[in-house]
Amino acid sequence: MKALTISNFRKNFTKYIDEVSKSFETIILAGKNEDEGVVMISISEYNSLKETEHLLSTKANRDRLSESMEQMEKSELIEFNEKDIEIPH
Repeated sequence: MKALTISNFRKNFTKYIDEVSKSFETIILAGKNEDEGVVMISISEYNSLKETEHLLSTKANRDRLSESMEQMEKSELIEFNEKDIEIPH
């Protein structure tokens, strides 16, 4: 994670955009006050965060995830073949 001033960011704009998009670097652009800063992350990192947010957004989802993690830790796994999965249309 890097913290930069907006002036420094402007001087090396392309370099920092490349760093963020290719290496998952996080850049914090400081604002005048602590609450006025901006965080820059790659689109794939953003999408990952949004997916996690969705998965944890309801109690039912959190409970299912927790149960699945417990089953995995206990090696209570079920093997399946992707070809056997029917997807409703």
